Amino acid sequence: MQLSRLRSGSSSGSGSGRLGWGGLRIVTGVQRLQGWSAGPGRSAPLLVPALTHSRKLYDASREVAPSWPSSSTRTRTPRSPLPAAGSLSNLPPKKAPAAASPTTAAFLRSSTRTIRSLSSTTQIRLFSQQKPTPTSTPLPIMYEGKWTALTVRKTFLEYFAERGHTIVPSSSVVPHNDPTLLFTNAGMNQFKPIFLGTVNKTDIMASWKRAADSQKCIRAGGKHNDLDDVGKDSYHHTFFEMLGNWSFGDYFKTEAVQMSWELLTKVYGLDPERLYVTYFEGNPEMGLEPDLEAKELWKSVGVPDDHILPGNMKDNFWEMGDQGPCGPCSEIHYDKVGGRNAAHLVNQDDPMVVEIWNNVFMQYDRQKDKTLKSLPAKHIDTGMGYERLVSALQDKISNYATDVFTPLFARIQEITGARPYEDKYGKDDADGIDTAYRVVADHIRLLTFSIADGAVPNNEGRGYVVRRVLRRGSRYARKYFNVEIGSFFSKILPALVAQMGEQFPEIVKKQKDIAEILDEEEEAFAKTLDRGEKQFEKFVADVNKKGEKKLSGLQVWRLYDTYGFPEDLTKLMTEERGLEPTDEADLAKAREEAREASKKVKDKAQAFPKLNVHQIAELENQHNLPRPDSEPKYGKGDITASVQLIFTGEQFVKSSKDIPAETPLGLILDKTNFYAESGGQVADTGRILVDDDVAEFKVQDVQEYGGYIVHIGYFDHGSLSAGDKVICEYDELRRQPIRNNHTGTHILNHSLREVLGDDVNQKGSLVDDDKLRFDFSHKQGVTNAELKKIEDGSNAYIRQNCKIYYKDVDLEAAKQIEGVRAVFGETYPNPVRVVSVGIDVDMLLENPKNPEWRKVSVEFCGGTHVDQTGIIKDLVIVEESGIAKGIRRIVAYTGDAAHDVQRIAREFAGRLEQLDKLPFGPEKEDQVKKTGVDLNQLTVSVLDKEDLKATYAKIQKGVAEEQKKRQKAESKTALDTVRGHFAKPENKEATWFVGQLPISANMKAVSDVMTHFKSKDKTKSVYVFGGSKEAGVVHGVYVGTDLASKGITAEKWSTTVTEIIGGKAGGKEPTRQGAGTQPEKIEDAVKKAEEWLVAEIDKLKI
Repeated sequence: MQLSRLRSGSSSGSGSGRLGWGGLRIVTGVQRLQGWSAGPGRSAPLLVPALTHSRKLYDASREVAPSWPSSSTRTRTPRSPLPAAGSLSNLPPKKAPAAASPTTAAFLRSSTRTIRSLSSTTQIRLFSQQKPTPTSTPLPIMYEGKWTALTVRKTFLEYFAERGHTIVPSSSVVPHNDPTLLFTNAGMNQFKPIFLGTVNKTDIMASWKRAADSQKCIRAGGKHNDLDDVGKDSYHHTFFEMLGNWSFGDYFKTEAVQMSWELLTKVYGLDPERLYVTYFEGNPEMGLEPDLEAKELWKSVGVPDDHILPGNMKDNFWEMGDQGPCGPCSEIHYDKVGGRNAAHLVNQDDPMVVEIWNNVFMQYDRQKDKTLKSLPAKHIDTGMGYERLVSALQDKISNYATDVFTPLFARIQEITGARPYEDKYGKDDADGIDTAYRVVADHIRLLTFSIADGAVPNNEGRGYVVRRVLRRGSRYARKYFNVEIGSFFSKILPALVAQMGEQFPEIVKKQKDIAEILDEEEEAFAKTLDRGEKQFEKFVADVNKKGEKKLSGLQVWRLYDTYGFPEDLTKLMTEERGLEPTDEADLAKAREEAREASKKVKDKAQAFPKLNVHQIAELENQHNLPRPDSEPKYGKGDITASVQLIFTGEQFVKSSKDIPAETPLGLILDKTNFYAESGGQVADTGRILVDDDVAEFKVQDVQEYGGYIVHIGYFDHGSLSAGDKVICEYDELRRQPIRNNHTGTHILNHSLREVLGDDVNQKGSLVDDDKLRFDFSHKQGVTNAELKKIEDGSNAYIRQNCKIYYKDVDLEAAKQIEGVRAVFGETYPNPVRVVSVGIDVDMLLENPKNPEWRKVSVEFCGGTHVDQTGIIKDLVIVEESGIAKGIRRIVAYTGDAAHDVQRIAREFAGRLEQLDKLPFGPEKEDQVKKTGVDLNQLTVSVLDKEDLKATYAKIQKGVAEEQKKRQKAESKTALDTVRGHFAKPENKEATWFVGQLPISANMKAVSDVMTHFKSKDKTKSVYVFGGSKEAGVVHGVYVGTDLASKGITAEKWSTTVTEIIGGKAGGKEPTRQGAGTQPEKIEDAVKKAEEWLVAEIDKLKI
């Protein structure tokens, strides 16, 4: 019996052991060697090496079922609570002493060898003599056994590579080309085109017969959502890896079963007695037989009968969706306890018996009518939980006790100074620290990989999932680790990159960007977290006082709308306080009412009256109101201010108490951190509120009139009066991209002058949270070569990571600075604010005529800017156009928006590459049309778009040339086919022909047939069809003189056809031609055309 060695920095105990009878510490197979040592003056305890009987204590109260019933006769038992870490008795845990010295470690090795030869009684007697002093028992940071997490993944991939599988990189967790998915949630997602038969023939994927990978997966939204369970148990994760192997029409059940069993038992060395397999038991109602083939295959590899279990449709029949490929599956489950028959616990949500691998035998195709047809090519699709496999191989009860997570725990402990992680759950985790460790470690994984793959935090779709996860994790860090948030997750990031960067290099490449985004999000949430929790406590107190059991929908919505608490975070907090979940209908009602109110007021706010000259004079003379202090707008964070007056749009009042809710109003404060619209920069939005949720005013616009700043919006609830103290909270997440775009505008302006010359002058600008727009003077259009220099120069400036300097300077002195940029005709205040990118303003003023300053961006500007240019990341020009004579306009994106358009351009280039490789045919023709439409609508870099258009034009030209060749060939084929029909001896007397020609939906070929008979064989009539169900249908009719003289018309004949295949047929007698809209009915149309004519001939007795 081999002992595994575990190591931990300062302490090598694990916290898994428990004291049993008379101080006996039981060490299970999960712990094996926990590195115990004796403290000063004590002898070291002896280790019990993986006592089999001790494992059984956990399940002592359970009785093993004598036989395994059909799944249809079983009932699912409630999920069993996870035992405390290594818990094998109900006694409280004792904690391990300090780490073993070298002498003690040698003694332990010797003692372990001795113990193996002793009887159980002797072992118990020896062990019971030890009385270690309880201290902290952290999990070891590094696992030193054979199966480290890295080795487990490497072994899996090597095993299948040796068996002819292509090792495929993990696809992105953001499924850019699959709108049905929020995140990639399974290994098979990237192979769906193969399973659905839609893979492009030139795609490298089409050549694969066998594949294997380790796929990044996220289940934190949509149909598959494990977010609520993370932290509470030992095996749920929002981010996880799925190991998988696939066969695409190559091997099937036999090889899949054999390789699964060999890898688990022979290569990884898992105990076969702890493994259980399932097979599909059949479903008579759907006409599905039991998968007895799988059952026999498992027997053939050595699985005993009582470890092979039937499973129902839910557990053992896999379907991609309502339609498409599907089939029975066979799961492999692992018993973490061992030494028992755990068959009755399989698929019963028992945390000690978990599924680790699933083999899907994809052999059917689900039809629209729900029937099943056998697939022409059968596939294998398997998925194995990487974290669960590592847990099994390291003999751990919990996934979180493995070295997949322990390096992250070590970093969290280093940052927070918290006690070590001890892998406790439920009531055993009384202080909630272990739960917080699990949540934070899980969430940094999701956040890192989602952001790296392009899912940046926002308020929509997957972006909102990322934001929710970050805020959930931040709240755990604040509450349980008592740390300030703002840069918490970014401090853990390096540990994750060091751990997983080799397998997933994208997180190494994008580490800096990920850290910046994490910090921005945390800083924004940090402003409201404490206040939000305080308000939550008030809501809870109010509920308890009223004797109610849950928060109202309005209260939950207010926590989200005012403090940024995602609804699932509030749900978690209510669970912690023992409250029931809020009624979903009540919450939906509050959400909808708030949105409707905002929508109504927004239009009114946009038309809110300006302060006129008389009202400005009233503020000055009658109210003696000084101008507010607006300097705080250049800082970050909230400020406290006092209400001065409230503007109704017509008059100034001192209280809003009697004004109806949702009425647009303007608040005037003594100071503000909100930016008022000016200089092309849009106004801030946000909220002004009184602490303790007394009142909240939603700010939708901010305007300045004569130095007075008016915050325009409406009251969500409560009211304000002159003199009230309020908190001013602008929307930081909106202002950040505005800062990026404003500094980006300055850099762009500088680059324009550098490339186009000194005649370039600013003529206008718009800076908002989506983009920057810059109008400038220039006599001719900007060439692509010049645009490239402008864009490259801007990005070179950005990448220097220059500091932004600003200072209020005497206007005349500021004008002397060489190269300073200002808007012609603009009136500037004195002093004027000078913004310099990279050079201190004082240095500029020391030698204002220095010609070197022309190489620096220096402008008069009152806007908000980034601290350093590197924050902008990138600038991408997406539009350049003329808007008036001598005036040009550039639209550009910065930051994450710039990265998005760059990604879109790369993906579209890949799409064109695949399109070019596609052989000429109906599929390529259809794709060329669709691609052209998409390309015109594409928002990407101007330069990228030109390249994409050039590539597309070549493809389009090639297709057009092939179409001409085909049309010419098909015209001959069509005419030869019809003339051949009449030339046959048996058709010598025939006067008409109806049929589908062996051509595409080629209207030219159809017209050529009609033209021939109309001009050279006028007596005969023809109705011809071209196309197919997949490529569309065209049709044309010519009524020859023979039938026309008897009353047959092309109009009537074609009408019978269009009634079936849709569309219209146009032309003049004796011809009609058209394109149908229902090509799948082409055969019915041909039949109808013939039947109609025969009936008409009989009717006319011709």
